[in-house]
Amino acid sequence: MVTFLLFISFLLNIVSLLSIVILYSRQNRFVNMEREQKKIISEMEDIISAYLIEMKEENDEFMRKINTQVHNDKENILHTEENEQGDPGTSEKVTKWTGAGYKRASQAYKQMKDHGPDPDDQTKESVQDPLLKKVLTLKEKGKTIEEIAESLGKGQTEIELLLKFRQIM
Repeated sequence: MVTFLLFISFLLNIVSLLSIVILYSRQNRFVNMEREQKKIISEMEDIISAYLIEMKEENDEFMRKINTQVHNDKENILHTEENEQGDPGTSEKVTKWTGAGYKRASQAYKQMKDHGPDPDDQTKESVQDPLLKKVLTLKEKGKTIEEIAESLGKGQTEIELLLKFRQIM
């Protein structure tokens, strides 16, 4: 009986030692993973800071180029004004960007947005597109979108979109 108890004791000691080794290795894995993550985070911070520094340098270079371009444009304008005063026949015409084109475009966009498309444009488009012409004639006859799509062999969604884009619906 004593031998049996000794055998069980040795067996339990071996099992406990194995479990301690396994737990220690798992703990070391977590510690190593934590170190690796800290290393990766520091590398990422270095990369991001290098990227930001590079962007700042590029922006500074861009601003220098813009400033020299503006300075050169001003000199060219002054030079052409001197040429126009001295010899009006040989002066070159230099266009100066004042933003007027942008202002006109934005006003035209706002006007188009406020008033909608020109009705004359819709009639020109309808004459050019035979499908639209057929759809319009069927719509004027009082047919539904499903009936129009069925008679023309098109999808209902296609007919709906055609009418919506032309703002006829």
